[in-house]
Amino acid sequence: MEHRSFLPHREAQRPFVGSDLLERIGGRATLDTLIDGLYRRIETDPALRPLFGRNLEGEREAQKRFFCEWLGGDAVYSARAHLPLKHRHDLLPITAALAQRWLEHFEASLERAVSEGLARRLILENVRQFAFSLVNEGEQISALRAHPHGTCLRYEPASASLGLARRGDVSQLQQLLERAPDVLSSAPHAAHLLQLATLNGRISTVELLLDHGVDVNRPSPIEPLILVSALCAARARGRKAIESLLLERGAREDIFTHAFLGDLSRLELDLTSDPASAQASDPAVDALEITPLHHAVAGERPAALSLLLRAASARGARILGSGRALRDAATRENVALVRLLLEHGASGAGIGAGRWVLHPELAPLLTRAGASVERNGAWIGLSCTGNQGRKDDPEYVKALLAHGARVDDKRLSGQGNDGGQATALHYAAKAGFVKSIAVLLDAGADPSAPDDNGLTPLDWLERATKSVDRAQVRRLLLNK
Repeated sequence: MEHRSFLPHREAQRPFVGSDLLERIGGRATLDTLIDGLYRRIETDPALRPLFGRNLEGEREAQKRFFCEWLGGDAVYSARAHLPLKHRHDLLPITAALAQRWLEHFEASLERAVSEGLARRLILENVRQFAFSLVNEGEQISALRAHPHGTCLRYEPASASLGLARRGDVSQLQQLLERAPDVLSSAPHAAHLLQLATLNGRISTVELLLDHGVDVNRPSPIEPLILVSALCAARARGRKAIESLLLERGAREDIFTHAFLGDLSRLELDLTSDPASAQASDPAVDALEITPLHHAVAGERPAALSLLLRAASARGARILGSGRALRDAATRENVALVRLLLEHGASGAGIGAGRWVLHPELAPLLTRAGASVERNGAWIGLSCTGNQGRKDDPEYVKALLAHGARVDDKRLSGQGNDGGQATALHYAAKAGFVKSIAVLLDAGADPSAPDDNGLTPLDWLERATKSVDRAQVRRLLLNK
């Protein structure tokens, strides 16, 4: 399955899974000391600091989750991540010198946090390989990464290439690649172009990209952490001619493709050849724990999922990543997938907020399995903001409150530069969701409760768009 990999040194990507190394060095307290020390050093490093976001707090916490899993602890990073490390870092200009600076900060913090010399050497040896595997630039930074902005493309030719690949404009794409060959210097971006051309049936564009050296086997995300190859995409869309071309150019079969497509005959051959492959970690997502089971859920293939679960259970193995798989199945509101996962021991305890709370079959099924809406305020972003075209949905808010949400829960606001946390009523007031406001007030929401910056829902109303009926919202909040 190495044809799916983006990073070298796979042995350093998940080196301590199943070990007790995290506990040996002192558990989460030691880990917090290690990462806090690392980020204090990054904060004051003029060369490294520009590669990180404006507020380091979120990145620091994500790094703690990553190293918790990497050092052998629970899969808390895989459960919440949305991109592989290669894809998260690909558009940042990471030189060998910068990787060395980061490593020096890590080593200094490791020395202070971990007392056991053997453990320090073991950690440092593996983290060195991993850090240098992310190097993507020489001393002269390429045009693709000259103006980094996280995972967003800032290089106009690369942005333009997406539309050309999607439309199949071979002539224009050929000219673009001739004048800006840096477009294909990113393996994830090149794989994405090949996927777009394949999904849209642009066989001439597929051929052009392959002629320019794009790897026929590198997969691309079709949704967070589910990376599918061009061959998988061609079969999913019934692009027979493109499928034949890809196979001629060396496209390879793999269990992730077979699970996503529900190709049971090939899947059975995979499992006969290697029974352990039912829970193989996908090399495309490097350090993360994504297995063929997750691909079967993403493709909504209950028969394939059942086959994989039976194979894993027959080996007496714990089902890896079952919480994430269950959450993904619930998000799709696929009762058959949810039942299969629950039958094989998946717990609903970490499923969190989602529209499952409205589903007549899933809501009681998942509640019995321990599912509830977490108190971290994530539900507010799903129901009480106007983001992503969301509409006023009072029944959803009622159901969330019935399954564990509370009106005094808060969500990180990120309003302007002030940040802080705010309640669902603040968000609903700004969005103008009058029916949801009424539900929240009936449930005991306090219209005068301040956010972390001392602002009330009425203050947030002043930030609303012109389309919001301010008078009606004001009447509700003032009970007039």
